[in-house]
Amino acid sequence: MSNTDAPIGVILLAAGKSERFGGDKRLASIALPESAEPQPMLFVTLQQICASGLPVFVVLRPGDQQWGDALDKLSIDWGICPEAAQGMGHSLAFGIHATQHWNGWLIALADMPFIQPATYQRVAAALHQHKIVRPVLQRAAPGTGTGKTLNGHPVGFSRNYACALIQCQGDEGARRLLADNPQDIYLLPLEDEGIVQDIDRPQDC
Repeated sequence: MSNTDAPIGVILLAAGKSERFGGDKRLASIALPESAEPQPMLFVTLQQICASGLPVFVVLRPGDQQWGDALDKLSIDWGICPEAAQGMGHSLAFGIHATQHWNGWLIALADMPFIQPATYQRVAAALHQHKIVRPVLQRAAPGTGTGKTLNGHPVGFSRNYACALIQCQGDEGARRLLADNPQDIYLLPLEDEGIVQDIDRPQDC
Protein backbone atom coordinates (compact mmCIF):
# COMPACT_ATOMS: atom_id res chain seq x y z
CA MET A 1 0.00 0.00 0.00
CA SER A 2 1.43 3.38 -0.95
CA ASN A 3 1.41 6.24 1.51
CA THR A 4 -1.10 8.14 -0.61
CA ASP A 5 -3.54 5.23 -0.30
CA ALA A 6 -2.89 4.61 3.38
CA PRO A 7 -5.60 5.56 5.87
CA ILE A 8 -5.64 8.24 8.51
CA GLY A 9 -6.55 6.56 11.78
CA VAL A 10 -7.07 7.09 15.50
CA ILE A 11 -4.58 6.12 18.21
CA LEU A 12 -6.63 5.70 21.40
CA LEU A 13 -4.42 6.07 24.47
CA ALA A 14 -5.94 3.89 27.18
CA ALA A 15 -2.89 2.94 29.24
CA GLY A 16 -3.01 5.55 32.00
CA LYS A 17 -3.05 4.74 35.72
CA SER A 18 -6.21 6.75 36.58
CA GLU A 19 -4.56 8.03 39.77
CA ARG A 20 -6.82 11.04 40.23
CA PHE A 21 -9.91 8.93 39.58
CA GLY A 22 -9.13 6.46 42.35
CA GLY A 23 -9.71 3.34 40.27
CA ASP A 24 -9.75 2.09 36.70
CA LYS A 25 -11.76 4.89 35.14
CA ARG A 26 -12.03 2.97 31.88
CA LEU A 27 -14.76 1.08 33.75
CA ALA A 28 -16.61 4.26 34.77
CA SER A 29 -20.26 4.09 33.71
CA ILE A 30 -21.04 6.62 30.96
CA ALA A 31 -24.26 7.17 29.04
CA LEU A 32 -24.37 9.29 25.92
CA PRO A 33 -27.41 11.59 25.60
CA GLU A 34 -28.78 9.48 22.72
CA SER A 35 -28.15 6.19 24.52
CA ALA A 36 -30.42 4.64 27.13
CA GLU A 37 -27.87 2.20 28.48
CA PRO A 38 -24.67 3.31 30.25
CA GLN A 39 -21.47 1.48 29.30
CA PRO A 40 -17.87 1.42 30.51
CA MET A 41 -16.18 4.64 29.42
CA LEU A 42 -13.59 2.96 27.21
CA PHE A 43 -16.32 1.33 25.16
CA VAL A 44 -18.28 4.58 24.85
CA THR A 45 -15.20 6.39 23.56
CA LEU A 46 -14.56 3.56 21.11
CA GLN A 47 -18.19 3.61 20.00
CA GLN A 48 -17.82 7.27 19.04
CA ILE A 49 -14.57 6.63 17.17
CA CYS A 50 -15.87 3.57 15.34
CA ALA A 51 -18.97 5.50 14.26
CA SER A 52 -16.63 7.88 12.42
CA GLY A 53 -15.54 5.08 10.11
CA LEU A 54 -11.84 5.69 10.82
CA PRO A 55 -9.52 2.82 11.73
CA VAL A 56 -8.50 2.70 15.39
CA PHE A 57 -5.65 1.21 17.40
CA VAL A 58 -5.96 1.03 21.20
CA VAL A 59 -2.87 1.25 23.41
CA LEU A 60 -3.21 -0.68 26.68
CA ARG A 61 -0.86 -1.25 29.62
CA PRO A 62 0.69 -4.45 31.03
CA GLY A 63 -1.93 -6.51 32.83
CA ASP A 64 -4.70 -5.46 30.44
CA GLN A 65 -5.15 -8.78 28.64
CA GLN A 66 -8.79 -8.87 29.75
CA TRP A 67 -9.41 -5.56 27.98
CA GLY A 68 -7.59 -6.91 24.95
CA ASP A 69 -9.80 -9.99 24.87
CA ALA A 70 -12.87 -7.73 24.96
CA LEU A 71 -11.48 -5.65 22.08
CA ASP A 72 -10.79 -8.81 20.08
CA LYS A 73 -14.49 -9.64 20.31
CA LEU A 74 -15.22 -6.23 18.81
CA SER A 75 -12.59 -6.76 16.06
CA ILE A 76 -10.66 -3.71 17.29
CA ASP A 77 -6.86 -3.63 16.94
CA TRP A 78 -4.87 -3.13 20.14
CA GLY A 79 -1.48 -3.61 21.71
CA ILE A 80 0.11 -3.53 25.17
CA CYS A 81 2.84 -0.92 25.62
CA PRO A 82 5.52 -2.41 27.90
CA GLU A 83 6.69 1.07 28.97
CA ALA A 84 3.22 2.52 29.59
CA ALA A 85 4.07 3.27 33.23
CA GLN A 86 6.79 5.69 32.08
CA GLY A 87 4.22 8.10 30.67
CA MET A 88 1.86 8.95 27.85
CA GLY A 89 4.72 9.71 25.47
CA HIS A 90 5.84 6.08 25.54
CA SER A 91 2.28 4.89 24.85
CA LEU A 92 1.97 7.34 21.97
CA ALA A 93 5.26 6.25 20.42
CA PHE A 94 4.17 2.61 20.76
CA GLY A 95 0.89 3.33 18.97
CA ILE A 96 2.59 5.17 16.12
CA HIS A 97 5.13 2.37 15.72
CA ALA A 98 2.30 -0.18 15.51
CA THR A 99 0.51 1.80 12.77
CA GLN A 100 3.42 2.97 10.63
CA HIS A 101 1.44 2.08 7.52
CA TRP A 102 -1.06 4.86 8.24
CA ASN A 103 -0.82 8.23 6.53
CA GLY A 104 -1.77 10.30 9.58
CA TRP A 105 -2.86 9.94 13.19
CA LEU A 106 -5.51 11.41 15.45
CA ILE A 107 -4.36 11.16 19.06
CA ALA A 108 -7.40 10.40 21.20
CA LEU A 109 -7.77 9.86 24.95
CA ALA A 110 -9.87 7.12 26.52
CA ASP A 111 -11.31 9.55 29.10
CA MET A 112 -12.96 11.79 26.47
CA PRO A 113 -16.12 9.84 25.56
CA PHE A 114 -18.27 12.78 24.45
CA ILE A 115 -16.37 13.73 21.27
CA GLN A 116 -18.77 13.36 18.34
CA PRO A 117 -18.00 10.99 15.44
CA ALA A 118 -18.20 13.92 13.01
CA THR A 119 -15.38 15.64 14.90
CA TYR A 120 -13.01 12.74 14.22
CA GLN A 121 -14.04 12.88 10.56
CA ARG A 122 -13.41 16.62 10.30
CA VAL A 123 -9.98 16.48 11.95
CA ALA A 124 -8.99 13.62 9.64
CA ALA A 125 -10.23 15.53 6.58
CA ALA A 126 -8.25 18.63 7.58
CA LEU A 127 -5.07 16.52 7.81
CA HIS A 128 -5.12 16.18 4.04
CA GLN A 129 -4.21 19.88 3.83
CA HIS A 130 -2.31 20.51 7.08
CA LYS A 131 0.59 18.97 9.01
CA ILE A 132 -1.01 19.35 12.46
CA VAL A 133 -4.70 19.89 13.16
CA ARG A 134 -5.88 21.06 16.58
CA PRO A 135 -9.63 21.35 17.16
CA VAL A 136 -10.68 24.41 19.12
CA LEU A 137 -13.92 25.44 20.81
CA GLN A 138 -15.07 29.04 20.79
CA ARG A 139 -16.88 29.67 24.06
CA ALA A 140 -18.63 33.02 24.45
CA ALA A 141 -18.60 34.78 27.81
CA PRO A 142 -22.19 35.41 29.00
CA GLY A 143 -23.47 38.88 28.13
CA THR A 144 -20.22 40.19 26.70
CA GLY A 145 -20.11 39.29 23.03
CA THR A 146 -16.54 38.14 23.56
CA GLY A 147 -15.19 34.81 24.60
CA LYS A 148 -12.21 32.53 24.71
CA THR A 149 -10.78 29.80 22.54
CA LEU A 150 -10.24 26.43 24.19
CA ASN A 151 -7.84 23.87 22.76
CA GLY A 152 -9.39 20.44 22.36
CA HIS A 153 -8.84 16.85 21.27
CA PRO A 154 -8.15 14.82 19.22
CA VAL A 155 -5.07 16.47 17.76
CA GLY A 156 -4.16 15.23 14.29
CA PHE A 157 -0.65 14.75 12.91
CA SER A 158 0.26 14.09 9.30
CA ARG A 159 2.88 11.60 8.20
CA ASN A 160 5.43 14.46 8.24
CA TYR A 161 5.54 13.97 12.01
CA ALA A 162 5.87 10.17 12.09
CA CYS A 163 9.54 10.20 13.11
CA ALA A 164 9.01 12.83 15.80
CA LEU A 165 5.96 11.05 17.24
CA ILE A 166 7.74 7.73 17.44
CA GLN A 167 10.40 9.37 19.63
CA CYS A 168 7.94 10.75 22.21
CA GLN A 169 8.69 9.82 25.82
CA GLY A 170 7.60 10.58 29.37
CA ASP A 171 4.43 12.32 30.48
CA GLU A 172 4.36 15.10 27.89
CA GLY A 173 2.83 13.09 25.08
CA ALA A 174 2.93 15.27 21.98
CA ARG A 175 2.80 18.60 23.85
CA ARG A 176 6.42 19.38 23.05
CA LEU A 177 5.80 18.91 19.33
CA LEU A 178 2.92 21.37 19.48
CA ALA A 179 4.98 23.92 21.42
CA ASP A 180 7.95 23.65 19.07
CA ASN A 181 6.04 23.77 15.78
CA PRO A 182 3.34 26.46 15.99
CA GLN A 183 3.85 27.29 12.30
CA ASP A 184 2.47 23.87 11.31
CA ILE A 185 -0.66 23.97 13.48
CA TYR A 186 -4.05 24.56 11.87
CA LEU A 187 -6.73 25.51 14.40
CA LEU A 188 -9.98 23.85 13.39
CA PRO A 189 -12.99 25.67 14.90
CA LEU A 190 -15.70 23.28 16.08
CA GLU A 191 -18.89 23.49 18.12
CA ASP A 192 -18.46 20.08 19.77
CA GLU A 193 -18.26 20.59 23.56
CA GLY A 194 -16.95 17.05 23.85
CA ILE A 195 -13.51 18.11 22.61
CA VAL A 196 -12.84 19.80 25.97
CA GLN A 197 -14.69 17.38 28.30
CA ASP A 198 -12.52 14.78 30.00
CA ILE A 199 -13.28 12.48 32.90
CA ASP A 200 -10.67 13.04 35.62
CA ARG A 201 -12.72 12.32 38.74
CA PRO A 202 -15.88 10.32 39.50
CA GLN A 203 -17.96 13.50 39.71
CA ASP A 204 -17.11 14.23 36.04
CA CYS A 205 -19.15 11.21 34.89
